[in-house]
Amino acid sequence: MNKFIANLLGNSEDFPLNHRILNAALILGALLGIQASAANALLDLPPITVYATLIMTLFLLVLYYFSRKQKLFTFPVYTAILINTLVYTPVMWISNGGSSGGFQYYLFVYATLIVATIRKKRMIVLLISLSILVFLGLLYFEYTYPEKILQYPTREDKYADLIIGFIFVLSGVIYMFYVYTVQYEKTNTELSLKNAELERHNIKLQKHQNKIETQSKILENQNLHIKDSINYAQKIQKAVFPSLEILKRNTKDSFLIYLPKEKIGGDFYYFTKIKDFFVVAIADSTGHGVPGGFMSMLGITILEEIIKRKEVFNAAKVLDKFREEIISSLDQKNILSTTNDGFDAAVCIFDTKKNILSYAGANLPLILLRKKNIISYAPDEMPVGTYITMKPFKNNIINIQEDDILYLFTDGITDQFGGSKNQKFSFHRLKKILTDNADEPLFIQKEQLKKMFRNWKGKQKRTDDALITGFKLI
Repeated sequence: MNKFIANLLGNSEDFPLNHRILNAALILGALLGIQASAANALLDLPPITVYATLIMTLFLLVLYYFSRKQKLFTFPVYTAILINTLVYTPVMWISNGGSSGGFQYYLFVYATLIVATIRKKRMIVLLISLSILVFLGLLYFEYTYPEKILQYPTREDKYADLIIGFIFVLSGVIYMFYVYTVQYEKTNTELSLKNAELERHNIKLQKHQNKIETQSKILENQNLHIKDSINYAQKIQKAVFPSLEILKRNTKDSFLIYLPKEKIGGDFYYFTKIKDFFVVAIADSTGHGVPGGFMSMLGITILEEIIKRKEVFNAAKVLDKFREEIISSLDQKNILSTTNDGFDAAVCIFDTKKNILSYAGANLPLILLRKKNIISYAPDEMPVGTYITMKPFKNNIINIQEDDILYLFTDGITDQFGGSKNQKFSFHRLKKILTDNADEPLFIQKEQLKKMFRNWKGKQKRTDDALITGFKLI
């Protein structure tokens, strides 16, 4: 039975409580209409009471279809209330004995329907007020035109109609309250179950949130620890790098641009003066960031050993020994070794007595700018490290003239993507900007190069660590 009633009224997921009450009221109204039609016919009341009630019954069933099947609420509820109040009530009042008839009992059903289904207080007051006005208007009409009111054929018919109407209306009101109570309790039970389920979910979410917050704090602490470690590694790297004062003291003019991609870079520079030899070297290690930083410190340490302690002043031999030490330090037995880390490097060793420069390059070239003319010295196309072919590096001997400018740079300069077509900056563009600024002091060239690099890169990400140095020796 409960399942049958639930099917008539609709489930709580699709129909709120007031909508289910409306469905119940429309069914009740149709049942009362059938009862009233039968009673009016048996009591031999005016035919209009029978026909009007049957029409109203059919009308309520149509509204039930819209409410239950089409899931409409506003249209059925207001239509039912207004038609009953403004049309059906006046017709039945006039044709069924007026104030002495049984139809006035049905006004209680209207009031119950209004209160049970309408949620807006102002609308409830408005509709109740309308019902009262209609009731008072009908009383006034009856008082003014008593002859217009159709009376019962006999006293027996009148009291029979009053008793039948009272019983059915009372039963209907009780039924409405019963349905309201049952549906209200059902809704509360469902809400309680949903609240309990939500509470369980909230507890789970709170546990997950606490877990996430704990993990977040752990990650935050780890992140701070990593940042501290990186900052400390950066300090160590800066301490290992030679002072730029060495470059300034041993050159007529010079500049250096060092732009690591991250806090710690894999590119490094090296300057030193041993006896009559001034050494300038740069290198680009495998990778960047912390791994590149460790490689750079290893590279500087090895160069210190080769140049300062072993006093090797031939650029090619420096790179040869550099390669040997890297292969040994990183345990690179052959090209199939698990670690193939290494360096691209360029070494310049200037004999200050003879004004002769020794240059050797491992994938990094040397540019000589002499009287606005570019002279490029190509490097050996192999790195400092394990490679397919590992022949001795070539030593280039250059006689240095007054105001010659020498440039060493890593591929982080030429390989940077940017420009309107997102291309590499390229070796060609670098040579052009150096030629265009050949007459400028090196500190001006430095600013022009930094500006060029910044403008070319634009919003593109940095490709790699970048390093370039330029210097005049005599």
